Amino acid sequence: MKKNLKVRRKTTNIDTNISIYMFNTFDEYLEFCKSLNKIQENTYNLLKKSTLYSYKSNYYLCLYINSENINSFKSIHYSILEFGSHLNNSDLFERKLKEYGKIIFKTNAINNCIKHFNN
Repeated sequence: MKKNLKVRRKTTNIDTNISIYMFNTFDEYLEFCKSLNKIQENTYNLLKKSTLYSYKSNYYLCLYINSENINSFKSIHYSILEFGSHLNNSDLFERKLKEYGKIIFKTNAINNCIKHFNN
């Protein structure tokens, strides 16, 4: 019996509860945070649950998204990609960050960055 195989394209899946973005430098992360001054407050509230790690000379923003807000988050996802890149397997990589990474901002990483580094 012959089985039909379906070919699927690999896509970036952001429908999980955590989404991790990598920034090559802290300056890239800082520019991203500064760009958020232009977004609406309800969108900004989606980004409050966040942690910033440093690991192997890169910076990783972990965003914890409530499943009810996935559709709203998708719109900001593309704005984040202007400054950093999205990582696949976020759940697994988060474990690595917790074990080997250095926490820069444990909670509310975006707001704390703006508060401490806004010139």
